[in-house]
Amino acid sequence: MRIAADIHVLAGAFASQQLAYAHLLDVAEAEGLSPDLDHVEVIAGPLHKRLRAYFDDDLVSELARAADGEALILVLPGAFVTGAFPETSLLRDLGRHPGHVTRAALS
Repeated sequence: MRIAADIHVLAGAFASQQLAYAHLLDVAEAEGLSPDLDHVEVIAGPLHKRLRAYFDDDLVSELARAADGEALILVLPGAFVTGAFPETSLLRDLGRHPGHVTRAALS
């Protein structure tokens, strides 16, 4: 089932996904946040295919241009982060965008 969601998008240049997650944990600790990283996506490389799982085609193109070769980090609603991750020397905030997440339907 696809559910409408506001998704916080960040961009940053990281050598690996693990380093992006490590930086997010450092930022979260400094800000007093406790994110569930199972609901944070780090997308590097060709962005369009993976972004289409969350956003419409126009927004996918806009975000890919804004990333300018950097990885995109999607903070999904299930991450339970109130507010937003702040910008750092490694993270640029690209804002919250309307999208959707896919969840299993419970019957």
